[in-house]
Amino acid sequence: MSDYSFLINRYPEFVTKDQFYRICHISKKTALYYLENGVIPCIDSGKKTRRYKIAIKDIVLFLEDRDKNPEKYYLPNHFNNPFLPSEIRQYKAKPRYDSYKYVYKLKSIKEVKDYQKYIEQQFADYPDMMTSLQIQQITGHSKSTIVSWCKSGKVRYIKHHNAYLLQKKSVITYLFNRELENNN
Repeated sequence: MSDYSFLINRYPEFVTKDQFYRICHISKKTALYYLENGVIPCIDSGKKTRRYKIAIKDIVLFLEDRDKNPEKYYLPNHFNNPFLPSEIRQYKAKPRYDSYKYVYKLKSIKEVKDYQKYIEQQFADYPDMMTSLQIQQITGHSKSTIVSWCKSGKVRYIKHHNAYLLQKKSVITYLFNRELENNN
């Protein structure tokens, strides 16, 4: 067990939230949780900056008690506290649908009988002018690859501000012809 009485001589009588989280080696969010929920007694001025004043004696008591009873100071499960035992921790990473793992990929010409019709069906619900993100969702190609199609003249497009709007028919034709070339 550690003796934290040296903090009383090192710091002033009252410290800010910034000093508090550094003294206790916790995150800003954890410090805010402790202060807002009365785990640590503090003076709340209600201002936007330098809102909380915490007595150094209360911090010393907190640190000593935390050493004796660490489970008392576990955060709620939604904070994904790494110090929680794994059976208590319930954080589940949410899937990001814009990441490569969740992007739909087109089948190859070998997998589909009428490939032209298959591609047209994949693009059927989209507008005539498509963003690179929409094409990425259908084809699985990265945005930089799709932009390179535009710059090399493989597909027809319009540059609107900083975005590329690609012609749907042009993209379908390019994808079909590319599949034919790759399989010959």
